[in-house]
Formats: sequence, structure tokens, C-alpha cells
Amino acid sequence: MSSSLRVCLFLMLVSIASALTPDEAEARLRMARQIARERNDRELVQRVEKLAREFKAGLPAEAEEQLREAEKAVGIDPGGWSMAGQPLFHPTAAMESALKAQGPKLAAAMASGDAKAVREITRAMKSILGGQAGVPDGRRMGQKPSELKLSRAEVVKLFLDALETQGRAMRTLMKGELLPDQMVRVYAYVLDACVTMHPHVALHAPERVVDVEKLLRGTAGVLLRLQQPQGHFPFPDLRGKNIRFGDMTTKQLQNGSITIEDGWIITADPDGGSQFDTGVCGVALLRAGELLKKESYLAAGRRAAEWAAKQKCCANFNYNAFSVSLLARAGMKEAALEKFRVGVAPGQAKNGRWLDAHNARTVYHVIILRALADLGRSAEVDAVALPAIHALLDEFDAMGITVEALPELHALAKQRPDDARLQKAVRDMASTLVNKCSDGTRVKLGAQPHQLAAVVEVVE
Repeated sequence: MSSSLRVCLFLMLVSIASALTPDEAEARLRMARQIARERNDRELVQRVEKLAREFKAGLPAEAEEQLREAEKAVGIDPGGWSMAGQPLFHPTAAMESALKAQGPKLAAAMASGDAKAVREITRAMKSILGGQAGVPDGRRMGQKPSELKLSRAEVVKLFLDALETQGRAMRTLMKGELLPDQMVRVYAYVLDACVTMHPHVALHAPERVVDVEKLLRGTAGVLLRLQQPQGHFPFPDLRGKNIRFGDMTTKQLQNGSITIEDGWIITADPDGGSQFDTGVCGVALLRAGELLKKESYLAAGRRAAEWAAKQKCCANFNYNAFSVSLLARAGMKEAALEKFRVGVAPGQAKNGRWLDAHNARTVYHVIILRALADLGRSAEVDAVALPAIHALLDEFDAMGITVEALPELHALAKQRPDDARLQKAVRDMASTLVNKCSDGTRVKLGAQPHQLAAVVEVVE
């Protein structure tokens, strides 16, 4: 390298370092801390928080270097505002202040059930955000999968072998007993997986049908016992066990908005979060009831849907989407469409994602996509679904497969057989899930059971 080039690089680095302000450093550390919390990595959270405390006394000369090391540790590109070149939410202080002022207005409009009022607020929010609308405040690194070459019989074997690696937990569930410190959605995921795999196990491994049915009935039994009289499902008390949910529970207890009994938060989340577990549990119970023609499961699913139909939409778009899916599955199509019109559709940004940085995250984006698939195709739904699908596929093209969302994508792909990009994404995601569960020699349950089970419907 020539001496002149070295000087230029040095001056450029000096310029970057001198441009770092306390506000910029604080914002970047806040982003790094948030992603560390999402990973539930306490040591990494503490490392970022320690750096933040040190910076409050004044930025050291090596502040930019220290920041970049912290960002690298959590997976953020140097500079703080992208992952693998994909943008991360980067608001100004004025933007954050103006957006915060719109929060209560959005919540009130949602609660009113007036779709027009919601659209007026979301238009104002999009105007405030400008180019930051629909940009997520967190991403996950993706995977480039190898080609999937398994047959359905081989997928069935992989699924059953993967469950066997969780022997004690599976035996506990077969007896209809609780697992320690698990959200109810975990039981729903196992139940959903069993429903999906049941006919394929009957065909390719009939000697194992009894085990699958034991697991199915055991997990369904747990859900029947946990369902609250009003129809919703509880949330575990995770204080001291999960950073994010533990803090949330502590705050809600302090303001008196929840009740805890026997290690469970039995009151519905005042912020609308109970739509999540109630949605996935209700759908799983309805599917199980349809498969086994068991009225107690169907009744529990309907009770969950009736509860969801009575809930006012909240300011979190993906929470409302869970209720859309449940209502659609329960045959309550008009109620599902109303939830969609008030609580989902108005929040879409121009880039196809949802306008606020939280719902713009891919993991929540696919929840909304599943609700759109459950509504079925129509001009009204397609106007929202098509840009949402393209936004996800654009991320996959740039970063690889970033989420587990095979049932969600497969549901959309069945409705759009001519969409080559979507069909490829389904195959790639199936391959990614298989890769997570087997390296060709060893098997593990490296993905959510309902995600692995969905592979069987993708292969031939």
C-alpha cells in the first residue's frame, strides 16, 4: 500500500471517529443491547451495558472501535445501522418523539374499531417515519441451504428420530404433564406437528402411530387444562428466567394489571399479547379436533375464537394477526376480515412491511403473512399480501433464509403456484429446517416441531 493511500485511509478513519456524537453512540449501543436481549444472552447484554455506562462519562478516543467490537459481537455491521447490508431502524430524536406522541392515538383508534380512524393515524406515522417506515429494529443472519433431497418417508423418519432425542420431554407430554417454564405455544407447536404428521406416519411408519397419537392427546390435554374460562390461554411467570418477559411481568405486576396463580399469569395481557398464545393454541386444537373428530378439542378451539372475536384490536399489528388466523380457521370469516381491516392492513408501509420498527421485523412479518394466507385470496387481501411477500423474498435473496416460517410460506405458495420465487423460498426453507435437524449422521430437534413437520408436505 502506498504512503499516500495509507494517509487517506487514516484521515478517513479520523473523520469517522470525530463524527461520532454521544447521541449517536447511545443509539447504536441501544440497538446492540436490544439484539443481545433478544438472543437472551445475559453476558452479552452486560457487556453492552458496561460500555454504555463508560461512554456516559465521555467518549474515549477509541469509542468507535469499541462500538464496532460490540456491534460485531451481536451480529451488526460496523457502523450500527445494518445487518448483512440490510437496513436497521435509525430514527432521529425528533422522529422518536413525534412517533411516541402518536402511540396513544393509535391505541385509541384500534380500540374504537374504526378502520378509517386507524388509517388516519397510520398515515401520520408513515409521514413522520419517512424512509424509516417499515425498517426493522432487529434482524437475524440467514442461511444458504443445500438442496433438499429427502422423500416423504425419510422426512417422517427424521421427524420421529428428532422427537426421540427429546425423550424425557416427549414422555412427559405423552402423559399430559407440564414441562417446566414453557409458554403454552410450545404445547401448541407439538400438537400442530402431530396433526400434520399423523397421516404421513400412518402411511410410512404405521407402527409409530400410537406414539404420535399419545403425544397429540397429551399435549391437547395440557391445553384443555390451561385454557381459562374466558377462552384465552395463560402466560408463564418467567421472572428470573427470561430477561425480556421477566422484566415485562415485573412492570405489569407493579401497575396491578395482571394476576399470577400457580406460576401462570391468568389474566389476559392488557396490551393484547394474549392473542398470540390463544391464536396458536386455538388453531392447533381446531386442527386436532378435525383430525380425530373430538368434540372437546373443537369446543376449546371455538371458545378461543369467541374470545378473540370480542377483543378490541391493539396497537401491535402482529398480535391482531393471530386473531385473524384463529377466526378464519374457526369459520368466522367476517370477524376475521374486520380484524384485518382495522388491526392489520392499515399498518403496511410502502416497502411491504409493517410501519413500526417492531412489526417490521421478519419474525413478526411472517405472522402477518400467515394471517393473509388464512384469509384466502381476494383483491382486498392480495393488495396487502403481494408486497408483503415480495418484501420477505427480497430479504431472503440478500441474506439467505432468516426465519423458520415453512407452514406460513407453504400456505401462501399453495395459493400462488405460479410464483417461482415463492416456490423456491419454500424449498430453500424446507432444506434449512432439515439442515438444522440433521448433519447426515446425527439427528436433533433443531427447529420447532411444527416447522420440521411441515417439510413432509413440501417434498414428494
